[in-house]
Amino acid sequence: MIETYLLEQFEAVARCGTLLAASEELHVTQPSLSRSMKKLEEELGVSLFHRENSKISLNETGKIAAEYARRALEANQEMIDRVVMFDRSLRTVSIGSCAPLPINELMPTLQERLPGKTLSTELQESDEKMISMLKSHMYQLAILHECPEDRILYCQRYLEEQLYISVSENHPLAKKASVTFDDLKGIRILMTSGIGFWMDVTLRHLTASDLLIQNTMDALTELIDASNLPFFNSDQMLKNGYETPGRISLPITDPDAHATYWIACLASEQKAYRSVFNAIRGNLIRGR
Repeated sequence: MIETYLLEQFEAVARCGTLLAASEELHVTQPSLSRSMKKLEEELGVSLFHRENSKISLNETGKIAAEYARRALEANQEMIDRVVMFDRSLRTVSIGSCAPLPINELMPTLQERLPGKTLSTELQESDEKMISMLKSHMYQLAILHECPEDRILYCQRYLEEQLYISVSENHPLAKKASVTFDDLKGIRILMTSGIGFWMDVTLRHLTASDLLIQNTMDALTELIDASNLPFFNSDQMLKNGYETPGRISLPITDPDAHATYWIACLASEQKAYRSVFNAIRGNLIRGR
């Protein structure tokens, strides 16, 4: 059995091209690294390098060995990651969400239906990345804004959200019943950075110079209170009481401004989260 450190050092030498560069990356001396390469050759019973004076380079066998070393190290790391993630899943449920509102709405249900579990949440802009993380067991649940056609996953409709713009009562748009993104072009709009996929939606229709992006909700709230600048809102936020006095909220009617959220897990793990899905289904039936 070849020790892992030998494969790691060999992979570094193959990738860096010289003992010097590899030794600097690995923080080991060149003589020590040279001895490791000789030990690896002895264990394999083959020559891996061309040696000329003080320089070495991979021979044809060494190039093949380097590829297998890389694969072995990747497999070893994957094993470690999967075992750690499985152990963590016994105590922790990790949830990725494409937007902040649906995960905030879901938290009470998760806390009620998964007692004794530590809940870890993370905002992601990409559904594709969350699906990949579900499949690799890095997430146990994910809130997506599209329903994936993938038999490996179980997916259930959750809720909907319509993007709004809130403007002051004397703003030129205030007399409209609704607006489009085209109506918002050239208008300075306040928003926060932690909005998941909605950031991509707004940047597809508006320029970055139109958006006054704040790093925190506190900073956003301060500017909303201190100015008449428009800011993004949504029907769900308005429903929850996020209405600002002196402002009029208008729906944005572009198709991109409407989101249907879906909750997904691995189909093989659906039973473990059945109580969560049943609670969500019950809320949908009751119109909540």
